Amino acid sequence: MKPEVSTTMRHLYAIKVLEKLPGLFKPHRYFYHCARCKWSFIVNDGRRGAITAVDDKGVALDRNESIRRVATFEAGPCPSMNVLSAPPPRDVVADSAVAAILERRRRADRCA
Repeated sequence: MKPEVSTTMRHLYAIKVLEKLPGLFKPHRYFYHCARCKWSFIVNDGRRGAITAVDDKGVALDRNESIRRVATFEAGPCPSMNVLSAPPPRDVVADSAVAAILERRRRADRCA
């Protein structure tokens, strides 16, 4: 049985504490950067609990891309790990020396 992708392939964050926004009751801001996929997020940006997806320069991404990335913030999946769980493209497998080994394994799985 295949493991659940969202629970096993989470982001691997490096966290940096940013300066506090001006104001008496403003929360501390944090910069989260995934070491695997290089996505970045700013947490508590403007209000407590707000998560903003940012690009390499720290500029907020457009709405659609930001929603897509923020959805993976807590539990994943990390897009760099999706490459490992996806089957290889057919043209890559057909042209490689590994194709014969994979074919033997498929046959053995069918017989078993």
